[in-house]
Amino acid sequence: MNSENAIVRPVRTKRTPELGPLAVLAASRLDVEVLRDSLNLPDNRALYLSRLYYDAADRTRPAVIGPLMGAPYAVMCLETLRAWGACRAFFIGWCGSIDARVRVGDAILPSGAWIDEGTSVHYGQSGKHAVQPDKRLRSILEAGLRQSRSIFHVGTIWTTDAIFRETPDQVLKFQQLGALAVEMELSALLSAAEFYAFPLAGILTVSDELFSLQWRPGFKSDAFKQSRAAVCLLVSELLKHQDIE
Repeated sequence: MNSENAIVRPVRTKRTPELGPLAVLAASRLDVEVLRDSLNLPDNRALYLSRLYYDAADRTRPAVIGPLMGAPYAVMCLETLRAWGACRAFFIGWCGSIDARVRVGDAILPSGAWIDEGTSVHYGQSGKHAVQPDKRLRSILEAGLRQSRSIFHVGTIWTTDAIFRETPDQVLKFQQLGALAVEMELSALLSAAEFYAFPLAGILTVSDELFSLQWRPGFKSDAFKQSRAAVCLLVSELLKHQDIE
């Protein structure tokens, strides 16, 4: 499959920023704000329905974009970041646990993502196997999590398009495949990243629980709020102090 044969593609113009090699995509507006402030990014502009934060005077610094919701939109943003100069990326998101060992406030370092969304097929994926993150970027995140003594889990996750169709049968299916949690963007981002040989890895914070086949939201809990902020700050520190080639 030719990676450059699409009729409609994002392009650079005189008015688009020239980004540095590293980007962070964050699903939540709250996480975008923590990343923006921690990295002290001075410039911003609209990108589709999101905000893009960057430093026009220093292309060695990372760019941050969000919020994002859903696989097609997240990949639109990734495609555009790539066209504007980004060469690798981290993704920060939230997820619902489908494993009783994984609780609200825990972090998940995905080793792969099961495809249950409609975007990945357009990037050469069949959905028969979990699509995997870049090994080096994932190892950087894992080292940071271990150094910070964070509670985290490593395993596959399930990406769905249909947040209100997470039925008992679906949960049981992905539990049997070994998935730890469900979210809405990562498998598509990993599929597009693999298609373009664009290194990408993600980290998720557990915001709610579905493993009992009853929904237990944890968005307002202190455990979730503290862990979510800690993940953002961890990624920010990694970006500040480590040369991520």
